[in-house]
Amino acid sequence: MNIFSILVPKQMLTYLNANDSLDSAVEFLLNSGYSAVPVIDNEGLYIGIVSEGDFLRLIMETGIDNLKNYKVSDLVKIDKDGAVLNTVSRDEVYEKILDRNFLAVIDDRGCFVGIITRKSVIMSLNKN
Repeated sequence: MNIFSILVPKQMLTYLNANDSLDSAVEFLLNSGYSAVPVIDNEGLYIGIVSEGDFLRLIMETGIDNLKNYKVSDLVKIDKDGAVLNTVSRDEVYEKILDRNFLAVIDDRGCFVGIITRKSVIMSLNKN
């Protein structure tokens, strides 16, 4: 499998920076229409994911007015199992995508390249 044939590149994606404030991140996520998005740092390294549920839990614990006191880095789930190298094998993609909506794709430096969605994997299977 050529991973780049099913990759959604970074420049076409919605993602958050670990240094974004949570109040702006909530608004961003709500406007994106996604329930979870990748998080990167200032150098472009993949950190993990953040989801609507993560925001809701924090709001329930601290209140919505306190979001301005937090950054995305305070909330992000470190999810190294949800990331694959851009040289990943087909079998590994099939195995890992089963339990998630997307896999983050990183290069050998850990920089975020894009994502592979479950839908893109299914569509590629249909073409074969």
